[in-house]
Amino acid sequence: MTQTTTTETRGVSDLATINIGNINEGAIVDGFEVEFARALANIADLSTPASPARVVTIQVVLKPHGDRVVIETEIKITSKLCGMETHKSKVFLGRAEGGGFVAVDGDPRQMPLWTSPKPTEVQKPIEFKVGN
Repeated sequence: MTQTTTTETRGVSDLATINIGNINEGAIVDGFEVEFARALANIADLSTPASPARVVTIQVVLKPHGDRVVIETEIKITSKLCGMETHKSKVFLGRAEGGGFVAVDGDPRQMPLWTSPKPTEVQKPIEFKVGN
């Protein structure tokens, strides 16, 4: 009796066909979840502009060996997020007594229109006793 060597007898039918969910042990799904969460957090961050697009990129790199049977796979998942929204203000340059330069938030040449009130003392919070 001769033995046949079909794919059924070699067990190939028992192997899982590669798909987006199982290639590289699920690295695409895991990586996408991480980068997608980063993009959502970036959108929710009020210090970033609201309207620019955020981009999550999934790259699958296939590197076949010379026999064209073995293929090395690499998964790269990246995101392009928005940086902090531009905020403009002014600082004023001054010279300290020792001769060095300092930057301050108000124009030292401008006379104040009124004097700042002195801070008031904060009262102690009410203390409650918990049962005897």
